[in-house]
Amino acid sequence: MPLERNVSNRRSFLTHTVGLAAPTFLAHQSAYSALGKNTSNHSSTPAVAARKTSNIQIGIRIHQGWLDSKNDNDLLFLKQIGVNHVDITLNLIKGYQEHGIFTKDNLRALIRRLDGSGLVIERANSLGNHYLHAHLHDAQGQREIDHLKRIGDMLSDCEIPVYGIQACQAASHVENSRGGWVYEKGRGGYRFPSFDVKRALSAAPKPKYLITAEQLWKGLLNIYRQVIPHVEGSKTNIAMHGNDPPLYHYLGNPQILCRFADFDRLFSEVPSSHNGITFCVGTRYESGQNILDGIRHFGNQGKLFHVHFRNVIGTLPKDGHYSEVFVDDGDIRMPDVLRALHEVGYQGVIDYDHPMGITGDEPLPKQYISFCVGYMRGLLQSLDR
Repeated sequence: MPLERNVSNRRSFLTHTVGLAAPTFLAHQSAYSALGKNTSNHSSTPAVAARKTSNIQIGIRIHQGWLDSKNDNDLLFLKQIGVNHVDITLNLIKGYQEHGIFTKDNLRALIRRLDGSGLVIERANSLGNHYLHAHLHDAQGQREIDHLKRIGDMLSDCEIPVYGIQACQAASHVENSRGGWVYEKGRGGYRFPSFDVKRALSAAPKPKYLITAEQLWKGLLNIYRQVIPHVEGSKTNIAMHGNDPPLYHYLGNPQILCRFADFDRLFSEVPSSHNGITFCVGTRYESGQNILDGIRHFGNQGKLFHVHFRNVIGTLPKDGHYSEVFVDDGDIRMPDVLRALHEVGYQGVIDYDHPMGITGDEPLPKQYISFCVGYMRGLLQSLDR
């Protein structure tokens, strides 16, 4: 069957509805003027009545290293500790790394292989360097968008729940993108990454070129307006993670998806039930906003498609730095986060996102994963009591 599906009726829907976006976005901007100042994990917003049982699942991000073991024993390890869902980047599919696209046969080959270990793909995340020209809204970008459209067709046909199409990161415009990051030590000497704005400014390399926020918005909206119709009516949703670190100016260039209102703008300018958020608890907390209010806001709109369940210490507005730490070792009360997700009826996947460095945990972070999965399974079971 052809890769391109008939999307004319979907394009008509977007053409009709995009014009209604501006008033909605302005209303959201006003609503968030106060919300952005609240960094507490508490909220005066009344909780929605909780469901009796939770359908939230646990997922794990995998990379090529997870596919290298004999008899796929590393994949079986994930199944053994209670994981059913995996989060992949598209470079795990043959052809993508070289060409930014792949065939449906190669996608299905990976699906079959994971199925052999009892695992299913929940989120397939595209890599920003494969559509950088599209983000920059230049002449070479249309070919990249055409690839994203074909990928949307294939993921929809294979019923992959979440398709990640991300914001343009300022790190894409420099050679050394880790300026501002160091590793520090936590309890017992575990290693965790720490980011500091002043350190980033002093170490920031010169960007290869300069862009504007307006240019990035034009590029992003052009991408979404063309790709969203290719998942309309399917079981696949497109989820935006946003910029990390959530700074409007970083490494010499602007970033545009750093606060809740920025996501609201994307969702209102490209209105679709398939357009939503990968809610990164850590990144959203780092931005200084109230994460529980954010979960309720996006959850009550049906916009929560994937959740990065990670903990941090510090926020950028207040502290000028933050650290990604063990899931139980940061500022955020993760049981409250899970309860808020449960209250809005979230039925997707939570994953720990980034592993911490534990003694002897190489080459794969199995000890940290086991800790996180056990912690999350315990929290999930407590919801059903």
